[in-house]
Amino acid sequence: MPESRVMIRSLHDASVDAIVREIFESFDYRSWIPEGAKVAVKVNLSTPFAENAEGSNTDPRILDAVCAVLRERTHHIAVGESNGMRYDTEQAFEVTGYLPILEKHGVRMVNFSKDEWMETGEPLIKGWKLPRTLLEADAFITLPVLKTHATTVFTGALKNQFGCYPQHNRILLHPKLDDVIVLINRLLKPRLAIMDGIVAMEGRGPINGKPRRMDVILGSSDPVALDSTAMRLVGLDPYLSGHIRKAAQGGLGTIASETIALDGPFDRLRTTFEPAEKDLPIKALGLISRSRFLTEKLILNPESFYPLRRSALVFRDVRDFVRGIPRAVRKS
Repeated sequence: MPESRVMIRSLHDASVDAIVREIFESFDYRSWIPEGAKVAVKVNLSTPFAENAEGSNTDPRILDAVCAVLRERTHHIAVGESNGMRYDTEQAFEVTGYLPILEKHGVRMVNFSKDEWMETGEPLIKGWKLPRTLLEADAFITLPVLKTHATTVFTGALKNQFGCYPQHNRILLHPKLDDVIVLINRLLKPRLAIMDGIVAMEGRGPINGKPRRMDVILGSSDPVALDSTAMRLVGLDPYLSGHIRKAAQGGLGTIASETIALDGPFDRLRTTFEPAEKDLPIKALGLISRSRFLTEKLILNPESFYPLRRSALVFRDVRDFVRGIPRAVRKS
């Protein structure tokens, strides 16, 4: 018997507002969002640049629809994200068009990096505090984007919570990335995940891949089942993503297809995505990130990072030229 259910809806059949409301209703949101509850919503803001926002950041229409439903239950809603390695999250909020939405609904924006941080007592992340807003929320909702990922194969409902670690240098957690993703989900206990597949991303995500219009929204109370289903929807094997596999093994949800009830036109919407290629620059980044010293000196330090980035771009340009890939379709 299926243990979890994943809803799959197409924008060709209903509006964003209608789909989001149906997902909330279907997962009985009133039972776990009491009137006046403190609700935290985690958006996926991977870039502050307008040219990369489509396919990288959660569609503002989804955030608008989520806020509209939540405001019927409570005024205590916080929508948040943490700073990126080299930018403040306020920039990404503005570029993605969130600020008028938050103002319209009277919803609070929270930069988790500027929130008060609290210890968790978890040995795995000793010294890495978490935002008070998240730890004290009565309900936590995550709004990921459906994307391939150069490091983790896929990023979705589970990986979105990595951005809940508020430190801009959280890349230092990469040597134990799968485990810290599982842990943050265990701590925050997302009650609902609504995945943005309106414009998804294939190839070298989560920022520099190719935007792929799917006009799909998925939802579930089980983030493992949601990620697993989304991967199968785009032709990827969920068992290849370490954090999804470990989350299932750790009891955070279900990964096996026979344990997931699909509610929606899965077969009609399924497609095949180009996976993220683990090319030489990505492999080099993986090796560097194993060392705290090298990560701090080469990745977190702008004086060394930008020359390395330019070298990676030159490498990819030369490689693509040799492969005969036209410049117009290359991604930097």
